[in-house]
Parts: sequence; structure tokens; C-alpha cells
Amino acid sequence: MLTQLKTLFAASLFLCLPALAETYPPSAYKEGAIKCMRARSYDCAEKNWNQYIKMRPTDAQAVASLAIVYHWADKPEASIIQAEKAISMGEGTYDLFAAYSESLAKTGRVDEAIDWGYKTLAVVPTLVNVRGDVAKYLVLRKREFEALALLASFDASLEAQGHGHYFEGQRIAIESSLERQGQAVASTQKSIRLPRTKEHFYAPVKLGDSRIVAFMVDTGATKTSLSEDMLTSSKTTYKVVKPNINLQLADGRNVSGRMVTLDTMKVGPFELHKVTAFVCKTCVSLLGQASLSQFNMVSSKIQGVEFLTLELR
Repeated sequence: MLTQLKTLFAASLFLCLPALAETYPPSAYKEGAIKCMRARSYDCAEKNWNQYIKMRPTDAQAVASLAIVYHWADKPEASIIQAEKAISMGEGTYDLFAAYSESLAKTGRVDEAIDWGYKTLAVVPTLVNVRGDVAKYLVLRKREFEALALLASFDASLEAQGHGHYFEGQRIAIESSLERQGQAVASTQKSIRLPRTKEHFYAPVKLGDSRIVAFMVDTGATKTSLSEDMLTSSKTTYKVVKPNINLQLADGRNVSGRMVTLDTMKVGPFELHKVTAFVCKTCVSLLGQASLSQFNMVSSKIQGVEFLTLELR
């Protein structure tokens, strides 16, 4: 507590500097602004950054810092102005993008907030607060399955590392909303857009009674694959085509399993029928050509962010 008070006191000393601009060099205002930011003294930081920028107008990092301060102070309109100025000057840090995205959302510019949220995640994919916010913005735009793909893919990567799911509650909320809407969602959606997570695209897939999970899109795999545990827990209806089969996976492993035909499988809002799948004890969840052939697939890269759009044929 004492340390925090000392920091606040040190920061407050810079509040009077703007009145004596000719006395102090630009570095004094910059130092004061940084101290104020560390102390979360927004008014102090705002005054010092503004004075510094008057003296050093080409310092894009300072302009970005002022945008972040305005964001912290819940001044979204002012934050947007400074963020756009900083970006136009070539500044491109994750915290600037995140502040810009959230400020855009606060002013009702939700579609732009989604775009800049994705850009933030392209820089730092592990920002869970930004990922969760983008999912909320997508839900506002009735793009629930894209939101689920964004969240479930991150949880899948955690699960692969032996960790629990981070977005369990948010996913349950979105899935519950989808259940209430019923077939209305499927009838209105013609395609689903999947954001790239690390090196792969993931689609939200539902089998029988199971929760929606992330299946990695694998255009190099012939069949869709899933684990025995997933097949059993889903209680979905299927027919065994080949009870014993050996396959070599993409990573070179030889595994034993069985080939089945799933009566139905939902990929986002779309219901597929008679899907051939390879099931084994250690199989990971993959969407292979057996399922992907039912879609038109279009990949795109928008200002550094990659997407895969699936449209049912």
C-alpha cells in the first residue's frame, strides 16, 4: 500500500508540468506519463501524453499510449481517434489493437470491433479476454457457430496439453441460446466462417447428445476421425462398416480401429448424413474429405487474418 501511494505521489508531481512547458524537456512529460500509466492515474497520464505529443507529434508509440489511456478511462470516442492516428503512423501492437477493438464495440461499431479483435489475436493468440470479447461480438451479430469455433478451438489446444477448458461457461451459454432458437438458426445461415487458430482451422461439430466440440479441418485426410470415447458418450446412431482396420495417420503412427457410418453429424448449423468415419482409441477429432466434400470451401486472408468459409453444397 505504501509503495502504491509513493507511486501515485510521484506521478502527481507531473500534473503541473503542462503550465511550465518551456521549462521541461519532452522526456519529462514522457516519463511522467509512463509513471501515471503504471499508477493507473488516467487524468495525469492523459495530460502528460498530450503535452508530450504536442512537442513530439511523430512519436507513434506515444499516440498509441494515449489511445490506451483513453480506453482505460472509458473514453472510447477519444481512444478511437488516437488509435486510428497511431495505426496510420505504422504502430501495430496487440494492446493498441485490443483497446481499439473494445472502443469500437462500445460505440456500436461491432463489425469493426470483430475485425480488430481478430487482428489482436493474430498478434497474440493467447489473449483470452480478447478472444472472449470477440465471441460476444459475434453472438451479437448472430454468428454463434463462428463464436463457438473461436472458443472451442482454444479449449481443444488446452485439452491437448492436459489442461482444462477456459471457455466452458461461455460455450455453454452460447450452446443454450442455440438450443432455444432451434432450427431457426440453420434455416438462416448459408455458410460458416472459421478463424485460423495457430496452424489449423477448427469447425464446431456436434454428435448425438454430445456437446459441440472442435474438429480440426484436415483436407489431407480421407476420412473423418474421432475417438471411441467420443463416439460412445455421444450416443449417436451409427453402423459398423469394417470392425477391424489398420490405418497410418498423418503423423506416421499406425493405429487399429473400425470404420463406421454415422447417421448424422452437425457441422455448425449444417446437418450431414451417412458420414463415414474412422474410430480408434487414440484418434483425434478430424474433419476429412468424407465430410468436407459436402461443402464448398473458400480460404481468405483479410489484412493478415486467415479464415476458411464452409458453404453447404
